[in-house]
Amino acid sequence: MNTARAGALAGLTVASGAAVLAGPLVLSVPGGLLLAFVLPGFALAEAIFRPGRRDVGVVERIILVPALSLAVLVLGGLGLWGIGGSLNQAGWLSIAAAVTLIATGVAVTRARIAPEAETAEPATTRISTAAGVTPQAGSGPAWLPRISRRRLVRDVLPLTLAVGLLAGIGWWSFADSQRTYDTTVTTLSAAPPGPVDPDGNRSVQLTATGLADTGGPYRLVLSDTSGDELSEHRLTPDTDGDWSGRVSVPGAQRVTVNLFRASEDAAFRTVIIAAAQ
Repeated sequence: MNTARAGALAGLTVASGAAVLAGPLVLSVPGGLLLAFVLPGFALAEAIFRPGRRDVGVVERIILVPALSLAVLVLGGLGLWGIGGSLNQAGWLSIAAAVTLIATGVAVTRARIAPEAETAEPATTRISTAAGVTPQAGSGPAWLPRISRRRLVRDVLPLTLAVGLLAGIGWWSFADSQRTYDTTVTTLSAAPPGPVDPDGNRSVQLTATGLADTGGPYRLVLSDTSGDELSEHRLTPDTDGDWSGRVSVPGAQRVTVNLFRASEDAAFRTVIIAAAQ
């Protein structure tokens, strides 16, 4: 890695970190994605592999970048947690940025200590050899490699399968999130009870939401601390699946409110109303 390339990588890392910490959402999201999936892995790949290395193809490098980036976050997060650090925004940002800058420095130092052997190799030969083909007379410009069948099977086909797999997983995840979002959740809540009336009772406003049409009314059963039933109410939700009404509870004792489906004997929502102080 030459100095200009290293400077650009370091500058992009600093800019991404600044965007994550203080930038607007339109900048912080791309900056965070770069730090999480691209920059650490790219810097490590440059530090580990010689740029012109022939046994590491394009697909391998493309897969290595996000794989190494995620490995940095996993191992760095474990290390930070192990020493008592906080796994927050600043912690993850420090891990990604530090590894990227250190790996960039290693890549530059390695290039200076051990000059690449490929510099003595003509550009046309290097490109053609990396592509797995040999330049032939009359086959087009010398700098343009031909895609051989071997390279198509070795590089392009696995990358296409990987993209298809990721697209399928993304589609399934999106569809599953829509199904989960559309799932109706039933709730039962109670407003603060009113004051104790002359008879020693209090009025409580109860609200239930997300009640589906099950072919029969729901049952609302009030019980005292010993489990004895105080009262039972039949309630029918409106067209939106909601119900709200007032019930009377003893003011001197705690009351348990259980919501039952029409054909079930086990309560599926419960609210406890404390005794009056």
